[in-house]
Amino acid sequence: MSRDGKPAVRLMRPGVVVLVLAGRYAGRKAIVIKSYDEGSGEKPYGHALVVGIDRYPRRILRRMGKKRMESRCKIKPFVKVVNYNHLMPTRHSVNIVFDTKIINKNSLGDKSLRKKAKLEAKLKLQQRYKSNENPWFFHKLRF
Repeated sequence: MSRDGKPAVRLMRPGVVVLVLAGRYAGRKAIVIKSYDEGSGEKPYGHALVVGIDRYPRRILRRMGKKRMESRCKIKPFVKVVNYNHLMPTRHSVNIVFDTKIINKNSLGDKSLRKKAKLEAKLKLQQRYKSNENPWFFHKLRF
């Protein structure tokens, strides 16, 4: 609840595009998978599970061969739990449906599960990139 008695608007809804402001992935775009407004046992502050792009696909020219095009279309994702203070929500949203059985907070603790989560994220993001939906999401943020 906000001060005037109205329910507070949730900014970190699943599917909202956010910018990571601090840490290794600062300046990268990410998508909120699940938000924890009230915090949890090990993290008593508001945080969100996000999937983002660590390495963006590179520019493609018409004269490039198939092999070179394919290598430039690769996306390197990251899956991370981030404090709300280090995220900036945008007005944009992306409706990619990630499998929450594979990508969740518990999968980040175990190395093999984390690898599977990253692979799931990579496949979904590359599929969306190749369909050319939300092309603005797959370009580096210029700052």
